[in-house]
Amino acid sequence: MGRVVKGGLAVFFLFLVVGCGHKTPPIPPRTLMPRPVDVKEVRVRPDGVYLLFTLPSRYVRRGSIDTGIYYRVDRCVGSHCSSVASGREDPGSLVVVRDPNAEEGMFYHYVIRPRVEAKGIPVDVPVKIGPFPSPPRDLKVEAFQGKVVLSWRGEGRFAVYRRVTVGEYSLRPLGVIVGDGYEDLYVDNGVTYHYVVRKWEKKGLLVVESAPSKEVVATPMDLEPPPTPQGLTAHYRKGALYIAWDPVNAKDLAGYYLYRRVQGGEWSPVVKEALYQPLYVDRDVSPGVNYEYKVVSVDQAGNIS
Repeated sequence: MGRVVKGGLAVFFLFLVVGCGHKTPPIPPRTLMPRPVDVKEVRVRPDGVYLLFTLPSRYVRRGSIDTGIYYRVDRCVGSHCSSVASGREDPGSLVVVRDPNAEEGMFYHYVIRPRVEAKGIPVDVPVKIGPFPSPPRDLKVEAFQGKVVLSWRGEGRFAVYRRVTVGEYSLRPLGVIVGDGYEDLYVDNGVTYHYVVRKWEKKGLLVVESAPSKEVVATPMDLEPPPTPQGLTAHYRKGALYIAWDPVNAKDLAGYYLYRRVQGGEWSPVVKEALYQPLYVDRDVSPGVNYEYKVVSVDQAGNIS
């Protein structure tokens, strides 16, 4: 708006600026960039490189991420990069990526980048492949009740891995120890377990392992009999003998076997099958005959008291 004064009169006029009709591109909204991944461990084995990392759960400048996060892992040699893996997981998820094509003697840079609306900050993980330590020798195994004992030849740190018959070996070892033996106390009797041992070296986030030892197999067995039943009693009533005893408190109890003999004779089972209750009514008796009874307990492994 302008103002001109003439003869004491003020005259106002308005300047209008009119666009030329050319439209400019709209300003895009600010995109949301996720924080970088958190690398937990880099495991290097003769069969490949394992990258373990967690995806971010927050954006760089704003709050929590409430949608799935895409990730991409590239293997780079100099300026040449090739894709190893990509996927989409929930925020905060632990991701394990294996690169089976890593070659011994090479030096790689693994680049891990998350993405939501915008690409996140990449994380560069330098990894040298090899040399690998030698695996332990002469792995042996013994199974006992409630435990499995391993022994081998070798010096340094070793990681022990276990699987069941139908499973696979986890990346997480049962234990990492210094020495030439290990006792596995976390076993169930009657279950078959498979074991391998690897030489284990760690520096920071980098873990270098040897090839696995030979595999050994063991099945711990329950060899301990259940308690012997107590308080055996017999009462005659209406042509039958009522036999009772105190119940046995054993978590793996399978039942009871009841035996009978004529006084001075041979013991024989009253019934062939195990009894599940601490009571039996013997109707196959004759008046005037002295009978003797004994009862034993049996567990699920077949051990008899």
